[in-house]
Amino acid sequence: MKKPKAVPVLMYHSVAEERPEWLWSHLITPVDLFEKQMRLLKEKGWNTITLSQLHSHMKNNTELPDKPVVLTFDDGYLDNRVYAYPILKKYGHHAVIWMSTDFIDPSVRPRPTLEDVWEGRLTAEELPGNGFLSVAEMREMEGSGTIEIQSHLKTHTWYFQGPEVVDYHRPAGTDGYEPHPWLSWNAYPEKKYDYMSRDFAEDIPPGTPVYRYERSVNIRRYFPDERVALLLVRHVADNGGNVFFSRKDWREELDSIVRENPPSGDRVETEEEYEERIREEIAGSRDILSEKLGGDIRFLCWPGGGFNETALRIASESGYSATTTDYGGSGMKNIYGERPDRINRIGCGVWSLRSGLVISRTDPGFFIAMLEDFTGKKLSIWKLRCYKIKYLVRYYLTGVK
Repeated sequence: MKKPKAVPVLMYHSVAEERPEWLWSHLITPVDLFEKQMRLLKEKGWNTITLSQLHSHMKNNTELPDKPVVLTFDDGYLDNRVYAYPILKKYGHHAVIWMSTDFIDPSVRPRPTLEDVWEGRLTAEELPGNGFLSVAEMREMEGSGTIEIQSHLKTHTWYFQGPEVVDYHRPAGTDGYEPHPWLSWNAYPEKKYDYMSRDFAEDIPPGTPVYRYERSVNIRRYFPDERVALLLVRHVADNGGNVFFSRKDWREELDSIVRENPPSGDRVETEEEYEERIREEIAGSRDILSEKLGGDIRFLCWPGGGFNETALRIASESGYSATTTDYGGSGMKNIYGERPDRINRIGCGVWSLRSGLVISRTDPGFFIAMLEDFTGKKLSIWKLRCYKIKYLVRYYLTGVK
């Protein structure tokens, strides 16, 4: 009997030039590295397939081309169109973009891409930068056959899950604080599409409490007592605003206000409210994308890998054929005989260490070795280990990540 083909499904996010000021800059694959990866994919005979092809193979054992692979991009960043899309077209590859509908840009006209630079219509410096895709851009890319758009839910956010205050909103860098974009997203959802292009931290008053939080799909949402936040914000404002956080004991002052004012008007979503919200996330995003793009949305990627049994059930009831339930070492190989409603993904050639160090300047050969390792090719694990030793030595000698 012919051995089933393991199908790597890759997880990309952003493809762009370096953007160190971005909170999640570790999600960037450098443009030049991405092009080298796509060129080597073609040279080595890998064939990029659609999610429908993968699902059909896993469900019905339909034939796939030699060395199949699925390329996916999370979140719907504008740079997926500006940089990745022209490179994918150049090498004849197909890819999936998972779009969170709350972040769709309202622009009417498609913005320029790397192709405009190649053809001399503008310089690389004139290309648009941060942001998210518009409906017109998604339609254009889908129309080319190079890209398919699928669901990444609506909000892609975090919510409070309990009454424990774990931090306070304040200027970036104060005691190592990194402002949470989702505080702004939840307060002003209409601004989500351009949060990367402005100081979103200014949307939230300094002193606002940050309660224990989790990915929105995973938990029943906690609604805090607004009175506590008002007291904290007022205290900060009355004591110099942002200057207040230069005090040595600022945290003790705010903690004491929290202790002295136990919440009285807080509550947690009921199970019924939770299910209604999750259904709107799951089915609502599918409806929005179907209406705007005119196609059938059959696949769903859980933001940050956050899901539970309730979410999986609702996804099935909402008409999705499969969702991204696994990452990395689950053992699933996306083959016939495994559950066709579950997709296992791997990284895209960026090496993330448990220490938190992320090596993005890898070799295209490292990328290919990852694919070969997933498919069970002998010796690939030793190639990966040699590359990793090389990157660690380089990092400790030069600091290059």
